[in-house]
Amino acid sequence: MKDMNLRERPWSRYALVALLAFLAFSTISDIVSDPSGWNWSKLVVLAVASMFIWSGESRTWTSPERIGPESVPSEDVEAVVSESGRTVYAIKALREMHPGLGLLDAKRLVQPEN
Repeated sequence: MKDMNLRERPWSRYALVALLAFLAFSTISDIVSDPSGWNWSKLVVLAVASMFIWSGESRTWTSPERIGPESVPSEDVEAVVSESGRTVYAIKALREMHPGLGLLDAKRLVQPEN
């Protein structure tokens, strides 16, 4: 299944912008009635959050190219199994070495009998 970013799901971006607009309006009205440090800090947090939303607009996250277990060298499998004491750590190390390797494929390589 392909991961979707905010650009591919515009409704989530619009909902987030609407929520931030509501919170900003509420915070500004709080500042007008009570200009305390707490209310100003809420406005700063909202401004930083909105900057992160807009700066992430052009970024897209792509998943690594999917690889099959047959493309993983047996030396790599033997190395991670011998170095790590637990199966979970061996699977994690193998997937870090080969980012496109799926979880189930890595498990089957580390534990071939199961």
